[in-house]
Amino acid sequence: MTIWRIMILVLMIGVTLLGTEALLKGEEVAQSSPTQSSPTLQAPAKTVSDFPSPVQGKPLRVAGEYYSSEMATMLFHPGTDFAQAEGAVIRVKHEGRVTYAGPDPFLGIKVEVDCGEDWSVIYGGLKNLRVKEGEWVQVNQAIGQIGYYPDIFGDIEQTHLHYEVWQGDLVQIP
Repeated sequence: MTIWRIMILVLMIGVTLLGTEALLKGEEVAQSSPTQSSPTLQAPAKTVSDFPSPVQGKPLRVAGEYYSSEMATMLFHPGTDFAQAEGAVIRVKHEGRVTYAGPDPFLGIKVEVDCGEDWSVIYGGLKNLRVKEGEWVQVNQAIGQIGYYPDIFGDIEQTHLHYEVWQGDLVQIP
């Protein structure tokens, strides 16, 4: 038996006996008996519908595969580009911690927000950032303004907001 199979077996036994929460925290989780009922209100798990578009602009390109006439090939676009006037203020639609705020070689200036529960959003094509890495942002808080950055593949010349929604390392298409 290889070391990997042994490790997987130990992990499966641990999950069965202690539960995943205990393994992640490194401690035993108390099992509640049927006689002990403590009602706990838990927020429902997030879904992609919890991350609406932050703007009302016309979608210039949606997330997914598209044909780039400039490169004469199919490409994957991880976000949606919304037409916006240069200088338009962009506000977050979900609270969270800013994990990055600064330059990006593909998106110009961008802001990434960790929204918890393994969800995050990215706002690209900004200027005049109003947040810094590590800050907590509230719903409708201004994070910057639309700037001009040319589309790297030459397909979009209009000012726009690039908006991505991620769950873990998988892009979500709202």
